[in-house]
Amino acid sequence: MGTADQRAAGTVTDVVVLTAYLVFSGVVACTALYAPRESSERAFRLVDLMKGSAEPAAPTPEPPVRRRDQQGGRG
Repeated sequence: MGTADQRAAGTVTDVVVLTAYLVFSGVVACTALYAPRESSERAFRLVDLMKGSAEPAAPTPEPPVRRRDQQGGRG
């Protein structure tokens, strides 16, 4: 057991860390909901990272469509 001063210092540190976490979470949430699209998508990715979820895989690109004249077809 620590002295009263040590316990009080631990309590103050806990309050500071909790306040910083709540402010950070609030900024990320507001950014995700109200910011422009690009910033909002980044904030949602950060929320997924904070939850510990894996980032979704990028969509696979469609193969390019060739024109008939490039394939040697009749034009």
